[in-house]
Amino acid sequence: MSVDPWERLSWEATPSFERMKLLLSRLGEPQAGLPVIQVAGTHGKTSVISFLEAVFCAAGLRVGVCTSLDLPNPAEALRFQGEPVPSLTVSALLSAALDPWEEFLFGPGKPTVHEALTAVALAHFARAQADLVVLEACTGHRWDPTNFVRPWLSLLTRVEAGERTASLAWEVAKLARPGVPLLTTALEDEALEAVARACRASGAALALVDPEDVELLELRWDRAIWRSRSDPFTLGPFETPFSGVYQRANLSLALAGLAELFGGLPLTREAVREGLSQARLPGRFELVHSQPWIVLDAAQDMGAAQALLESLERLPPVPGRRTLLLAHKEERLGEEMGNHLRQAFQEVKRTTPLELFWELPKVLRGLCEDDLLMILGPHPVLREVRDVVKSSS
Repeated sequence: MSVDPWERLSWEATPSFERMKLLLSRLGEPQAGLPVIQVAGTHGKTSVISFLEAVFCAAGLRVGVCTSLDLPNPAEALRFQGEPVPSLTVSALLSAALDPWEEFLFGPGKPTVHEALTAVALAHFARAQADLVVLEACTGHRWDPTNFVRPWLSLLTRVEAGERTASLAWEVAKLARPGVPLLTTALEDEALEAVARACRASGAALALVDPEDVELLELRWDRAIWRSRSDPFTLGPFETPFSGVYQRANLSLALAGLAELFGGLPLTREAVREGLSQARLPGRFELVHSQPWIVLDAAQDMGAAQALLESLERLPPVPGRRTLLLAHKEERLGEEMGNHLRQAFQEVKRTTPLELFWELPKVLRGLCEDDLLMILGPHPVLREVRDVVKSSS
């Protein structure tokens, strides 16, 4: 009976790049010469990556993406040309990277899942002759495996972690590399100071991006219409799928990153417009059903709750009943979010992520055509919720 190679890995390890060094050497140093864009931060990384990926695909580029590990199977975090990389391909590369296993145990130690996934992603994308690779930095510290790679460009989204914001910003700021442009919308004083200091120390080229450069003109149930004040591609008003107001900062950073790459890649105004209109943002103010309107969002903190209110205020009114189904593992924070959002709903039901699946079928059966149901929960939970909603349609 074969052993799943993912089960040999750990989730945490002593800070070091030695394990990444050994993994990549086993795989033939795939990172050498591979054009990489790194995306870091605490809020908005996946959205920025989705916008970039959609534009690159629309431009006809062979793009590989490695995102966060909030999926049941780590291999599902890899996409190439907009499609999932086959699990068997990923497992075969992982086995090649790990054997002989003894070199890790008696050397740098067990690799982490994120280290192994990053190494395997680079190997697959190099073999597939990717024109561009987008890597999400997931750990939030200087030893993130994506920091082992020298990128073409680094993008830093909002950095927010309560009392840990200043220390986390300093850790994240270590992605600054000599001569590599670092674009950021992290303009809060604590985060910005840490990033600026790290860039000065390393010689990175820091560029500040106004998180409100992109403004929402109109939010409809089928799409959102935006405009960039700087408008680097002279797009004028442009569309994305149905989306939350909070995406303005992510769109601002994505457009700034695309403008930085313009000239080095075959990007056109038409490709940018087409890509943004087709971007997929699962679990981010995601409309999964119309009439009744059912919206999913992964909001799990008060900042995200406030952003949802702003989005709901911009939508055309719903004549029917408005219900919020809020799943949160922390009772106190879930209660605070529910109280804050209550003004936008006639009924608020709070539950745990596990109990959500007992409550959901009853709520769905009670919906009328003109009703709105918003479901908040962690990303892995929303993935299953999406399947339940589709099967009950």
